[in-house]
Amino acid sequence: MNTSDLLSGIAVVIDDAITTTPRASDHIDNGEDLIWQIVHWFESEWKMPFVKQNSLPHPACWPNLLRSASFVLLDWRLWGTGDELGTGGETLKLSVIQDIMNFLKCARENLVPVFILTNEDPEEVKEELNKLPKEVYDGKAPGNNFVFVVRKTSFWSGTEVDVAKLREWVYGNASVYALKTWHRVLDDAKSELFQAMCRRSVNWPRVFWQTYRTDGAEPSASLTNLISDSMQGRMRVDAFHEEHLGEPTDDVSADELRRLIAETSFRTDSMLPAEEVRCGDLYAGSRQRYWLNLRPDCDCIPRNGGDIADIEIYCVQGKRLRPSELQDKFSKGHFLERVSEAVVFGVHDGNSILFQFDKLLVFKYSELKEIRIGRLLHPYVTRVQQRYALYTQRQALPRIPDAAVHGTTAPSV
Repeated sequence: MNTSDLLSGIAVVIDDAITTTPRASDHIDNGEDLIWQIVHWFESEWKMPFVKQNSLPHPACWPNLLRSASFVLLDWRLWGTGDELGTGGETLKLSVIQDIMNFLKCARENLVPVFILTNEDPEEVKEELNKLPKEVYDGKAPGNNFVFVVRKTSFWSGTEVDVAKLREWVYGNASVYALKTWHRVLDDAKSELFQAMCRRSVNWPRVFWQTYRTDGAEPSASLTNLISDSMQGRMRVDAFHEEHLGEPTDDVSADELRRLIAETSFRTDSMLPAEEVRCGDLYAGSRQRYWLNLRPDCDCIPRNGGDIADIEIYCVQGKRLRPSELQDKFSKGHFLERVSEAVVFGVHDGNSILFQFDKLLVFKYSELKEIRIGRLLHPYVTRVQQRYALYTQRQALPRIPDAAVHGTTAPSV
């Protein structure tokens, strides 16, 4: 995928040398700040529309601005020159730098790359950026940042933007590359799905909503799942390439690995509708005990005007595994499990849980509602379901004599 495709969309430029008045290319004076040439190049070569600001907009505008932005070109020295500052200039400078820091935090929360193009010494800028939290800017690991600092004269070759430098940064940052690639794949799938549905009926959301209501399901969650599942079936699966994901690394701690896995396998309760019960709902009690609902989704819906509080949920009981217990069960990427149990790894605060199928309990949702901590996602909950189904249908076999395996003589009776 070309860099221009990867960064396509609406861009934002914030520079005190920029005016809001549109300029034609023949009105650009070579003696002016390079930001004009840089922006004009993106507009003419990449056909990118720009939101132009000569100062930071009001903080209340940042979320909406950044949700729509593909990337931001940001000048560092937004407080003017020494001659312009006058009395109190140092105070103004510190205030503006703090505003920039807050803007960068908001940009990071919205996962928007920010290219700081400056006439200042980039190292001095980076020194200020190192005061930010590590998740916003990590000076020791530039490839982990969503912020790229470069001098304007290095970014502009004299006739065009240094695309090689831009491409090297984008494709050298695994998170930015994955995010931007996924956005393109997602946009294509979204367009295909919604166009297909609208061709059938522009009222398709209402049709499904009413169906869910009639069925007793929580309509908003059900419609969300329908759209997500339908889009997933339309998304390309060959868009990512290993060479753009950076070099293999072993500097990720065990705790970070557990938390990464938990992000893919578990959704916290704050993200779930309070009036929705589903298979995979996880409840935490005292003494490090857990209960996992394995009742199918279709049986967790109140019927005939029933109250969701009275829904019965079928839960297997689990316990938190100590590190030593977890290590004893782990072998070559898998866990050694008896037919009567299943291990779910690192699902809650980095802790792993052993569920025991011989401890099936029936509760009403009202009894456990207040202690629900989240939901185990597919395919992890599906695996527990499948293992439980195998457990309930297991057939015992006669014990195999030791002599038949080890070749020793069986003792006489």
